[in-house]
Amino acid sequence: MKPRNPSHGAVVNLARLLAALALLLVAFGARADHTSDCTSRYAKSGAVPGTKWCALDVASNTPGGPGGYSCLNDIDLIKQWCAGETDPQPEQSCPVADPVYPGSGAVTLTESDFVSGDDVPMVFTRTYRSTPLAKNIGAMGPVWFHSWQRNLGLANANSGSPSTILAYRENGEPVTFSWSSGVWRASGSPVLSLAQSGSGWTLTNQTTGTTETYSAQGVLLSESTRTGFLRTLNYDGSGLLTVITQHAAGTSANNDLTVRLEYDDKRRVSRLLDPVSGMTQYGYDNNSNLTSVTWPDGNVRRYAYDDARFKNAITGEIDEAGTRIATWSYDAQGRASAVSHPDASRNVQFAYGNGATTLSYGKSNLTIHFSSTGGVLRPTGTGSTKGATKTAWESDGNLGSQTGIDGSSQEYTYDNAGRPTRLVVHSASGISVTSVRYADATTLRPSSMAQPGKVRAFVYDANGNVTGFSEFSTSDPTGESAFDAKASGQQRTAGVAYDSSNRAVAALEYFNGSKTADWLYFYDATGNLRLATDRVSGWTLGMMGRDAAHRATYLAGDNREALITYNARGRVTQFAYFEYPTTLNGGLHRTLTLKYSYSADGQIVSRTGTAARNNGGSTFMGDATPISSDEIDQWLDNYESGINPVGPPANLHGLLKALQSVQEPGLEPVCIECAFVIPLRWANTGYNVFKDPIWAGIGRGGKPSAEAKQCVDLPPQLTTAERAGMLRELFGQKGNTRMRTATRADSDALGKDFVGPGFRETRDGSGWVSADGLRVYRFPKSKDSPYADTGVQSNFQVKSTPNGQPYVNGHLNIAP
Repeated sequence: MKPRNPSHGAVVNLARLLAALALLLVAFGARADHTSDCTSRYAKSGAVPGTKWCALDVASNTPGGPGGYSCLNDIDLIKQWCAGETDPQPEQSCPVADPVYPGSGAVTLTESDFVSGDDVPMVFTRTYRSTPLAKNIGAMGPVWFHSWQRNLGLANANSGSPSTILAYRENGEPVTFSWSSGVWRASGSPVLSLAQSGSGWTLTNQTTGTTETYSAQGVLLSESTRTGFLRTLNYDGSGLLTVITQHAAGTSANNDLTVRLEYDDKRRVSRLLDPVSGMTQYGYDNNSNLTSVTWPDGNVRRYAYDDARFKNAITGEIDEAGTRIATWSYDAQGRASAVSHPDASRNVQFAYGNGATTLSYGKSNLTIHFSSTGGVLRPTGTGSTKGATKTAWESDGNLGSQTGIDGSSQEYTYDNAGRPTRLVVHSASGISVTSVRYADATTLRPSSMAQPGKVRAFVYDANGNVTGFSEFSTSDPTGESAFDAKASGQQRTAGVAYDSSNRAVAALEYFNGSKTADWLYFYDATGNLRLATDRVSGWTLGMMGRDAAHRATYLAGDNREALITYNARGRVTQFAYFEYPTTLNGGLHRTLTLKYSYSADGQIVSRTGTAARNNGGSTFMGDATPISSDEIDQWLDNYESGINPVGPPANLHGLLKALQSVQEPGLEPVCIECAFVIPLRWANTGYNVFKDPIWAGIGRGGKPSAEAKQCVDLPPQLTTAERAGMLRELFGQKGNTRMRTATRADSDALGKDFVGPGFRETRDGSGWVSADGLRVYRFPKSKDSPYADTGVQSNFQVKSTPNGQPYVNGHLNIAP
């Protein structure tokens, strides 16, 4: 048995000297996250969690070194580590009903407290999980995890079988890496790669190009983006993260972006100080639960934990207006049993059985079956009065196949590296096959893709940037011929050049041999896009001014300017757009001024607009006059679509009435960045390719967001006849109309039926548009709309002309 009584005298003095030396070493560059550093030290003490002497063994035998003194004095952390509680199992399913993991019954919430305006935004998010997967995460209490607490669990990393490493991601969920054939492989997630680098570790996301570095203790030290942003984490002498600094390659430190964290006397984050001098404050209860978030504008979001059985279980969320917007109830095992809302139609109840959970919502019931594959709980099928569905998983966690109630199916094939090589979809309309070849043996970079009616090819430089792209149409309507398909005429090619920071600086596009675009890109002192110009069309627009959070405040281009102002929460309060006389707009000088006001909980309560114009030539500007919501929408639709001129024609209102156009109820602020979607489409080719459904089946290295288009947990629950009936009802309507409730998978299946064969993705990537341009399906997203009964909906829009406004706007609510 190990000694439990440290000696005195000279040994104590030596210990004090060593402790002082350790503090000096920390102060001069040693950086560590306190909790992960301490737990890794405790694991080396020989102490056994759950035993009587665990705490004393930890205190007596934990290795010293920088930070060791504070680890030995953190009694609460030692007790928590020694408790030896069984780790809850990760779950690979999409949370439902505000939201709950249906297999485990764990409640989860994610909030963004800061988002920069960078091309690749710097984000500070926090995630709640009623049964946390990450241990010793106390920076925001025991059940909240912020996105910069990512860490590596290295207790079992011995570079031998069965050595494993747990990589805790932004939401606190782990990805397991196993040592195999001389490399670390992520279970069910070829998206992430991990390698030892000197005394530390490097983790890379292959789809985004983001690289994270970790210390020898598994502490996050930095994050770098493919395009040259380096985000460095700085820790104080006790291991608390205090500063996150973003620096763009080749720029002055004066333009760096900094987020600072302050702590209370219990080592919990108490304040977040953002780059524009805003302060977000955090409050806690006696159990260290996060109970309040006070925003920079003074409004407060609150959380309740009033179930005496489970001191860390969230039971309510109260918005900034004082309204309790969600209430959670739990069963005897701490699993969510019900979620209720002020709108009772959104309420859901959960009943747990042996390997299955039954969800009750409205008049419907759905039973989801689960099993554990590769240490992760995964859905294997559903059952309801309509029928059954089935989902099969590969042993490594990749999705194998799905079968819907209507008999439709998806079958995935993978190579030895776990990468998808073939997706076969069977539906009432026939078969659809997607095939992929890769540029090398390990990465996710495709060299070619064959799909119904087209084949695409990609060329890369040494840094993995897409430098060449080619797409040609084929006579293969199903994709079954794969790469043997014959070209049928149309061909699109593009070439992209990059600077030393992997930012696109030029892009050429050809269609059937004719040059259709010749883009040049320029960057500013913050490392972000300053200007995009097309030498073929003359289209030019740039973000010429940014605030301290790198949000665009001044736009300028070929014949236009815009000024944008924000409130303390970073929401647009005014958008002033100036369009100067050119041949494009008939020689008119036109202006638009929009003003937004918000409620305490951040919802837009009003949007007003005025417009002014002259009569051409040197005539004076007329008075600014109020314009209708329809006309505001047309201005914004044109701007966000990259159309120039943005100003609508003078007879707009009559045109809209003639087309019986409808507008989306529920207002949204102008999307400043959307105007650059088209100019940057070639610069983002390497990223956009991963939106294709063939990549939906692979593990993503972390939970997909609640709004992910590629949420593959539940197969379609609607029959072919039901989908056909819903579309018949839709085409018989006018204006805004409700379309019942369906799962995300059903929404996408219905969307494909709606847009029909030959559909393409919308220019902004938000949905699909039919070949004739008259039908548009918008992917599910959260909406504050009187038609969004569940808070999330997809849209089905019918138009009279491809460029016209919709005269039917169907709202499909998304539910389990």
